[in-house]
Amino acid sequence: MSWVVFGVYWLQLDWRASRERDAYKNQSVRLLLGALNDLKVEAPRMQRSRLGGVQNPQVKPVSTTGYQRKKILQQSLNLNTIDSAALEGLPRIGPNIAGRICRFREALGGFHDVGQLGEVWGMHPEQLEGIKPWFHIGSGVFRFLCLNHATWRELQTHPYVRYHGANSISAFRKEHAFDRVEDLRGAIPVTDSLFRRWSPYLRVCNFNENAIESTSAE
Repeated sequence: MSWVVFGVYWLQLDWRASRERDAYKNQSVRLLLGALNDLKVEAPRMQRSRLGGVQNPQVKPVSTTGYQRKKILQQSLNLNTIDSAALEGLPRIGPNIAGRICRFREALGGFHDVGQLGEVWGMHPEQLEGIKPWFHIGSGVFRFLCLNHATWRELQTHPYVRYHGANSISAFRKEHAFDRVEDLRGAIPVTDSLFRRWSPYLRVCNFNENAIESTSAE
């Protein structure tokens, strides 16, 4: 019986000790929370950046995008030399339109008029009117097609000449020589509007030993 009594007594002691430990823990937690509340300590909010990283909550990032755009637009931009990254940084353009402008410019051989931006796929009329005043064309077209020497493929890949224009020009020059770009008017069925689109990109080239001389439509 003495062992039974001792066991019951031991269980009572263990139970009381457990209750005292729990009470001590609860009291410690309450004291800690009270102290934090008095100090008004607030857990920092961690913000994720667009790249997926976590920004320092104590350092607020400073954006200079608006300032940079304003500074850039204080001067006219050369539409034939500006790169895709600079275009993308401008208002109302964005990465897709910026890439299309650069690809269209390269396919053309350069812009001869700012209004050609309206031919870029996805460019809306109101968007065009908003951005036209920001640009100039500099020296204009930087790559020409030689009517008397350009290959059929070079003619065909130009956005304005294309397949039918390349065929017509190739067929004519097999029998005739071009003296000037104006000869196109009577040589092949070209409307005035089409000729106005083509002529800034066409030249009649005379190959010498030392240089290439070209004659444009006047």
